Amino acid sequence: MKGKLAVPFLICLLACLALEISWAQKKAPAATAPDFEVEGIAFTECQCTAYACPCRSNGHPTHGSCHAADFVFIQRGHYGNVKLDGLKAVQAGNLVDVNPDQTSSVMYIDEKTTPEQRAAFVSMWNFMLSHWGEHKIDKVKVVPIQFAESPDKTQYTLTIPGILEEKVVLKRGKDGKPLHTVPAMDQWGNSINYADNVVFKYHDKEVGKSWDLSGHQANVKYFHTTKKTYDDKELLVQHGDMSGTWTPKQKEIIQKAGMKVE
Repeated sequence: MKGKLAVPFLICLLACLALEISWAQKKAPAATAPDFEVEGIAFTECQCTAYACPCRSNGHPTHGSCHAADFVFIQRGHYGNVKLDGLKAVQAGNLVDVNPDQTSSVMYIDEKTTPEQRAAFVSMWNFMLSHWGEHKIDKVKVVPIQFAESPDKTQYTLTIPGILEEKVVLKRGKDGKPLHTVPAMDQWGNSINYADNVVFKYHDKEVGKSWDLSGHQANVKYFHTTKKTYDDKELLVQHGDMSGTWTPKQKEIIQKAGMKVE
């Protein structure tokens, strides 16, 4: 009986190992980039379980793939000699997958940007995410992007008319600090603030993608990210292997930052 039970367990274990090896083999080599420094607000909504995104803690997505939208508002910054102040953009699609070849997305950039800013931003984005794995951008669309942050920094709304609608509520304690801050793999830093995903609706006829994932995972982050951060390999995302547990180097970074290894 024990032998019969061991067979499916072994098959499952080998399958998991194969996924990890596949991810490691297909992980794209890191791109190059000029000096950059950016700061602002970002938030992500995806199909994973609320307040529990395995991709952020070095694991594969809950459903094997991850329909998501990753928004960024750069309040101040530059990439090389191109200023990026005020730039807003959203990447939407299957952003993380156990099979990196299956990732696909559209990058939406605010219509108020210049061609030079758009090119610089996409280059910076590709550089950042090359440290994670494949995040293919199949198309770049210039659209109106409406973003708002409430005065108390608890509600965030994002709209691309006719395409995307998002609302995130960030819970804060009496001290004003976010209540659910955790260490996380992210291109902007080493922590995220879990939040309530109130609305997450996406529909783009042109690319044939549509979903309503309201109520699923959401997180907010306030970032100050530089090229030096990447050069010095200070980010958790640079030391991941998607094994489902933190690597020794990641644990070292988390503990050094004064956070708990969960």
